[in-house]
Amino acid sequence: MKVRRFILSLAVVIGLGGVLAAPAATAADFSGSGVQGYAADTPIDNGTIVELTGKDSNRVKVATQKNLENMFGVTIDRNLLSVTLTRSDLENEVFVAVSGTYNVLVSTQGGAIKKGDYVTLSSVNGLAMKAGTEESTVFGRAGATFDGKGVTLGTTTLKDTKGKDNKTVKIGSIPVTIDIRSNPNDESTEVNIIKQLQRVGKQIAEKEVSPIRIYLSIAIAVICIITSIIILYAGVRNGVISIGRNPMSRKSIFRALMEIILTVLLILIIGLFAVYLLLKL
Repeated sequence: MKVRRFILSLAVVIGLGGVLAAPAATAADFSGSGVQGYAADTPIDNGTIVELTGKDSNRVKVATQKNLENMFGVTIDRNLLSVTLTRSDLENEVFVAVSGTYNVLVSTQGGAIKKGDYVTLSSVNGLAMKAGTEESTVFGRAGATFDGKGVTLGTTTLKDTKGKDNKTVKIGSIPVTIDIRSNPNDESTEVNIIKQLQRVGKQIAEKEVSPIRIYLSIAIAVICIITSIIILYAGVRNGVISIGRNPMSRKSIFRALMEIILTVLLILIIGLFAVYLLLKL
């Protein structure tokens, strides 16, 4: 009987020790792995990219393309977490991952997504798409392929600036490794482009300009300038020689020089207009 009581007492002590040694189940437990609970104004589907509603906020909302740089993380299924603690002070509580690999809702707006492609926010709030060269920030890298031909979650129709239906895209879900950073695709298009030329091209076109357009514009401008210099030099040289040979023909020679100058100005104007159109369109 004494042996039995001793065993029971020992089990109680070991059990209490385990309880006391175990850490408390709080949001901080899984925030270390890049996941934490946040409040939201409305329920948010799992796999949705979200942004904070304010600095150091405990509330999130669905991320939008116009605030691309504010992407924060993706909402995930709480069942994926080993330990969760629902907080009564968090309205419509959602769990958000800011690192790691999780399923993210995607669309085919930017084309078919291949494994390893960078993804960013699409025109559909909270949904990702394949990143191109115009987006400044990416959300992460795709861990699988999505081309809209296999299993999909639905479709949606995008509208143009006039509110008319423009394009129908497929929606799905693929794993994405979260890595919010500047768009590497955008950086690659700026290689070997002088910053001043980028700035001038952007000011003229009022938008980002591809390197090919900048190079073509430089080529057109250089050709026009060289052509104008050659024509002007030849005209002035021939005029001076003609005046030396026949001083009486000075008026006609001056008239010819004026025509040459007008021709040169016309060439420069046409060249500048061509450069403007190339950058603007």
